[in-house]
Amino acid sequence: GGPPIWAGGRSDAALRRTGRMTDGWMSYVVTPEMFRQGLDKIAIAAAEANRSFAHGFGTSHLLFTRIDDTYEKALDAATVTLSQRYAMDFRKAAQRYCALGTPQQVAETALRFHEAGARHIVLDFVGPYEERDLQIERFAAEAMPLLANLRGGK
Repeated sequence: GGPPIWAGGRSDAALRRTGRMTDGWMSYVVTPEMFRQGLDKIAIAAAEANRSFAHGFGTSHLLFTRIDDTYEKALDAATVTLSQRYAMDFRKAAQRYCALGTPQQVAETALRFHEAGARHIVLDFVGPYEERDLQIERFAAEAMPLLANLRGGK
């Protein structure tokens, strides 16, 4: 009983705990392939603990996102924000882990996570914070229609 308990984490130990003890997983700072591999590890741990993994287990990914006219502009804006947030040069990590670029490029990245097993995507719009509302509006107007097939056209 009670509310579903989800966990985060990407280390092997965290993934094993998630499989043994929780009802869902939220990842971040992983690639779609890493997400898929994480789900495989969680499923193994769930089976070893005699837990049902297939029914009702939630999957989500926190995706740093920036829409811009070009990939490079989006990468530059994301790098500034994330480098400050994490007190390190985040450019290479942004290239690897973020959904950046045109609405088409951002939608394609979200789709890759869906194909890897993520059923919920939490968008963290990066770049200047005063532009967040514009980023949300642009995503809704330009990227969401590209993802409509995933939701049955809704």
